[in-house]
Amino acid sequence: MRAIAYLERTRLWSHAVTDALRTWSWFVDHPWHRLWDPTSGCGVMECCPNPPELRWILDVAVAVLPPKDARTLRKQIAVLDEQW
Repeated sequence: MRAIAYLERTRLWSHAVTDALRTWSWFVDHPWHRLWDPTSGCGVMECCPNPPELRWILDVAVAVLPPKDARTLRKQIAVLDEQW
């Protein structure tokens, strides 16, 4: 949690990783996620998420976490990625 808090404080925003994981989960579970169009949408993460941006946030979080924690997060992300 310390590594994520530092990442959010210095490079992202408060709760960025939690928001990205929650939004990625919602997005891939949503039946219309295959209709995502990068040229449309409002740009608000909770309304019209941008999958590459969400994945970038999650990938950065994995990169800064200690190995054990990174593996745990990677497993959570992999389950969601299979739905994408």
